[in-house]
Amino acid sequence: MSTPEPPGVTADSPLISRRVVMIGTIVGVPLSLLFLWLAVRGVDFHAVTDALSQARVGLVVVGVIAMAVVYVVQAQRWRYIARRDGTAPLPVFTAMVVGSIAINDVVPGRPGEVVRAYWLSRRTGIAGARALATVIVDRASDVIALVVILVITLPFVEHPAWLQTIVYVMLAVAVALVVVMAAAWWYTHKSATGRARGVSGTVVRRRLRHHVSGIVRGAASIVTARDAMVVAGLSGLAWLAWAGGAWAIASSLGIAQSATDILFVAAVLNLGVAIPSSPGFVGTYQWLAVAAMGLTGVSRDNAFAFSVLMQATWLIPTIVAGIGLIAYAGIRGIDVRTLTRRSTGTKETHAP
Repeated sequence: MSTPEPPGVTADSPLISRRVVMIGTIVGVPLSLLFLWLAVRGVDFHAVTDALSQARVGLVVVGVIAMAVVYVVQAQRWRYIARRDGTAPLPVFTAMVVGSIAINDVVPGRPGEVVRAYWLSRRTGIAGARALATVIVDRASDVIALVVILVITLPFVEHPAWLQTIVYVMLAVAVALVVVMAAAWWYTHKSATGRARGVSGTVVRRRLRHHVSGIVRGAASIVTARDAMVVAGLSGLAWLAWAGGAWAIASSLGIAQSATDILFVAAVLNLGVAIPSSPGFVGTYQWLAVAAMGLTGVSRDNAFAFSVLMQATWLIPTIVAGIGLIAYAGIRGIDVRTLTRRSTGTKETHAP
């Protein structure tokens, strides 16, 4: 029995677009170099290497384990979001999450989110638009949770006026996401237009309407009070685990951080990496860590050392595990060659 192709993605079209990769490279790499330059100004690299060489291995291991917990919790959240259309065991969702992050870590343009929507569609038979909708809701929940953490912790950290302005902007973005999701629910459940299936118009217009409707309906399918509470709880648990890992890494370097300090740093780092950058956020990550931890009283040398070790804590294991999971075909029913295959003029089917 064959699994349907996701809308807009066929067996002969690449998921990782060369155009997206090119744009990501042209825009992201120069920005990463700029941020790296900003981060290294005034840094004593002898002090950085000394700090890294004296890092406590046990706490670093705790940090690595915490990052693994983050991915498992995020995978469970995504599995919960997608459950009404189709599901799979938690290890499969975890493999898809880790695999998509690994792709984002090595390929410019962040195609990993589209790829994991494709994987979900192939694995469960969910229509491509609805699979993409689950990813959109999943990522939106992270943004909202991080903005909430940032707003809560900001009063406990001395901050310049420009940072408060950025917080206002991010808060507006979070509110906008909530409004959009609420509007999607209203459109799907209350609007006569949303409930009806339009059949008029050209083929292109019908196809576009079908795809957009699938995304809207998919997003609206989990927008209920109970579901929002579960998703919010899992999001909070994921970022508390991330903050715990960051605290372990900071402590391994002898950096003292309070709970509010490390939560603030977690929010800034993970919201800030939305800035276009090189694969793995090299440069951007260092600048964000130096800037955020500087506001909590950490020296540039120690903050830079933290950024290097923290990034290695999740970047290296994620790339190794993600590539391993993909190569081992741990995501069943998925031919990884379809990620980059060019047009062949033929279709393929995959056993479920």
